[in-house]
Amino acid sequence: MLIDHMIKSWLRGITLKEYGFCDGAELFVLLSGVSAGIVYHRAMLRDGLGAAWLKIARRIVAIYRTHLILFMLFVAEVGFLVAWLNPPSFLEFLNLDKFSAHPFRSIWNAVLLGRDEPKFFDILPLYIVLLSLLVLTLPLIRWSRLLLGGSVLLYVAARVFSLNLGPWTDTWFFNPLAWQVIFMIGVTSPYILKARDYWRGWDWLAVLFSLFSLFESHAKHLKGHVPAALLIHFEVDKPAVHPFRLLAIVSLGWLAWRYIPATAHWLRSRWAGPLVLLGQHSLGVFASSILISVFGEAILFIHPEWISQILVQGLGTVALVAVAAAAAWNSNKNRPDGRATTVSGTGSAVKKPHLLVAEGQEIVANFNIARADVN
Repeated sequence: MLIDHMIKSWLRGITLKEYGFCDGAELFVLLSGVSAGIVYHRAMLRDGLGAAWLKIARRIVAIYRTHLILFMLFVAEVGFLVAWLNPPSFLEFLNLDKFSAHPFRSIWNAVLLGRDEPKFFDILPLYIVLLSLLVLTLPLIRWSRLLLGGSVLLYVAARVFSLNLGPWTDTWFFNPLAWQVIFMIGVTSPYILKARDYWRGWDWLAVLFSLFSLFESHAKHLKGHVPAALLIHFEVDKPAVHPFRLLAIVSLGWLAWRYIPATAHWLRSRWAGPLVLLGQHSLGVFASSILISVFGEAILFIHPEWISQILVQGLGTVALVAVAAAAAWNSNKNRPDGRATTVSGTGSAVKKPHLLVAEGQEIVANFNIARADVN
């Protein structure tokens, strides 16, 4: 998130978007669906549907609150950076050029999740809509294949008939009626994938499509060196989730689930600890990454040299890990049972003392996701 949000970053060449049709946005939405499906379905089974709805509502409020606070900090930070460094065309880059002309309207749009959102402010409103959709579909998780089938039909209709939620979301970069299919794949996958006998051909299809995605993502470097018929000549659009983008994230997710065991040694190493922390507290880390990346981008606009690249991206990464560590410390301190939450090798939160692994926790382990910040 930090690297992809800085267009001047040299490290953008090593992120997911450079190796296929999909990028971090699809991964974020997919894993959010996985964790939300597990946590809120478990809450429904344990405490009832009303309690699960209340838990989702609290999460929506927390995300909305984060969105508003982040917007105010973002505007203040940009104002400081423009006064200090005055990077060329910085306001236009961040889609804030209209803010100076119509500040009240821009603030009101941010409050209402409306039109002309600044750059980087499209994913949290999308997440709010997806969680609201989960409120309606949570009872249907027990019929996961039916729920996923309905989600796919809605995705197809959104693409074929250019459907959206209405004027409220017309100018959103992400069309919620299309992006919901990635979220619902995540929500339903832990239950659909409980079966153990899979056709081995799915592995090969996922590998072949991932290789095709990698090949085509570098098509611009291959023109003139390979037959033109091997290169696609259309836009793999992101706002409405082109089918190739959908197949790309599904293929990568399938291969990760099949071939990264929960007991992998590298997941239990001390080097994986910071990555696990980042995943466990994704909301705070995401919000902080926007503020840090804006600051870093302003510096790289003026000083793109290698020393600035190292300092901006190195210190930015350290800052994000510090945010995650602080969030983990705060959540441990506020636990009602007074017991610390440790980071397991699979990236899930484990209370001390260790208990037997339940079926739901095993699913979380198989997907290697951290869901501490969803609670």
